Amino acid sequence: MRVTKERLQAHRDGIVTAASRLFRARGVDGVAVAEIMQEAGLTHGGFYGHYGSKAALAAAACRKSLAEGAAKWRRRAARARERGEEPVAAIAAGYLSENHLAGPQDGCALSTLSGDAWRAGPPLNAALTEGFRELLSVLEAEAPQGTGDARTASLAALSAMVGGMVIARACDDPALARDVLDAARALAVQAFQKT
Repeated sequence: MRVTKERLQAHRDGIVTAASRLFRARGVDGVAVAEIMQEAGLTHGGFYGHYGSKAALAAAACRKSLAEGAAKWRRRAARARERGEEPVAAIAAGYLSENHLAGPQDGCALSTLSGDAWRAGPPLNAALTEGFRELLSVLEAEAPQGTGDARTASLAALSAMVGGMVIARACDDPALARDVLDAARALAVQAFQKT
């Protein structure tokens, strides 16, 4: 039986979606291809008809996650503007939230896969770099009026946000983790204050 192009694309999308969640939850090395295919509702044997390697899939999953994250940031910024709030503060508040802390499988690939990227090599590194640039461009576009160097401020804010989330997840003390999120949120917003 011949599979249509639409069906092949649906399978491919299902594989990327499953891989994205599993990789963010457990890391690239913590997930087997068979688990991804099972999660996607497909047989293990079909994997190589879609992807040449697990590394290629990790890069695709990372790209998907970060593109979705950038779109979410743009929507959050637009809603903040509509309410008369500061878009960067709204982005930082959403990113450095307890929901994001508790749900890495649905969160940002930068905070879950950056440690894997330098070990995994070029495909994942390239995908993370591409996604980082896209998120950075959202912050640069949302820089408050009067921000001196929007690029430097955006780099500082994004670094504070991702680093804060990584450290908060590493803490086994929930109160300390919340303090880390609060401090990182403040640093991200302060990065845009004119010096």
